[in-house]
Amino acid sequence: MARHGALVMLLSAIALASCGPSGETPRAGEPIEAVYQRGHRLYLTMDLEGAEPELLRAVALDSSYVEPLVELGSLSYDLGRRSEGEKNPRRVEKFTLARKYFARAEALGYRDETVYERLCELSLALGDARGFLTYAKKTVMLYPFDRQFYNLGVAYFGVEDWQGVIKSQKEAVEKFRGSPYLGGFYRQMGRAYMKLDRDQTAERTLATGVQAIDARMAANAGLSGDERKRLQDDRIGMLLLLKRLHATYGAAEKLANVERQLKESGYQK
Repeated sequence: MARHGALVMLLSAIALASCGPSGETPRAGEPIEAVYQRGHRLYLTMDLEGAEPELLRAVALDSSYVEPLVELGSLSYDLGRRSEGEKNPRRVEKFTLARKYFARAEALGYRDETVYERLCELSLALGDARGFLTYAKKTVMLYPFDRQFYNLGVAYFGVEDWQGVIKSQKEAVEKFRGSPYLGGFYRQMGRAYMKLDRDQTAERTLATGVQAIDARMAANAGLSGDERKRLQDDRIGMLLLLKRLHATYGAAEKLANVERQLKESGYQK
C-alpha cells in the first residue's frame, strides 16, 4: 500500500512538472526556437514572470543556447533592480542569478559589451571585488575604451592592487588625453600613490591632473554638460586630496592656493 501511494505521488509530480505556466501543457515536439521566441516576446513586453519559465525551458532543452541565457540574465537583473535596498534578500538572489546566467553565456563565447558591463556591475553589487577585477580585465581586452580603463582602475583599487591602479591609469592617460575621464585617471593614480606613501609623487600627479583638466576645459567650449560636470567633479576631488597632503606637511602657501581654487570652483564643505 505504501509503495502504491509513493507511485501515485511520483506520477503526480511528473504530471505537474510537465505543465507550463498557468497549467499550459507544452506542445509535443515543439521546436526549441518556438519555446525561446515565446519567452522572448513576453520579455519584450516586460512580462518578466511569464517570460522566465519559457526561457528556462529553452535552456533546459539546450544548455548551450546563448540567447535565452542572456535574456534570463537581463530578466533577473531587472527583477533585482525592482527590489529596493542593497542587502534586500530578493535583490541579492536575483543579482546572483543574473551573474550566473551572464557568466554562462560569456563562457560559451558570447562577447557582447553589455554582458561584460553587467558582469562588472553585478560583481561590484554583490561585493565580489575579485570577480569585478576579472571581468574588468576581460572588458578592457575586448573593448579598450576610456570608460573601461577607468573601471579597471576602480577594480584594481577594490583589491588594493595599487601598482595595478597606477599602471592601468598611466596607460589610460597616454591613450585618452581628450577623454572626460582624464581627471579620473589622474585622481586614481594620485590616490594609489598616497596608499603607497609616495606622497611627493602623489602631489605631482594630482597637480598635473588639475592642470590637464583646466587645459581641456579651456580648449573645449563645446563639452557636453555631463562631460564638464565629470571633469569638474574630478578636479575638486584632486584638489581635496592635495589639500590633505599640504595640511599634513604644513605647506601653508600651497594649502592657501588649493583652498582658493576650491572656493573658485564653488565647492561647499
